[in-house]
Amino acid sequence: MKAQILTALVEIFLRTLESQKAGDVLENFADFLLDFIEDRVLGSASTVDDRLILPLCSLIRRTFNIEDND
Repeated sequence: MKAQILTALVEIFLRTLESQKAGDVLENFADFLLDFIEDRVLGSASTVDDRLILPLCSLIRRTFNIEDND
């Protein structure tokens, strides 16, 4: 039963990616993921991750032209 549900979910996900709005879906997901990472890094007490992870997130945003839609 679990395998059938997982298979159905993967199939739905792949159909979504094949649709015309796949680029928008992927860009929104990437923005959400980067926002999540940035918020966690900024919320931590460590300054090392601020110096390593935040520039990497910024580089990913510039490289793939992902706007920060906070």
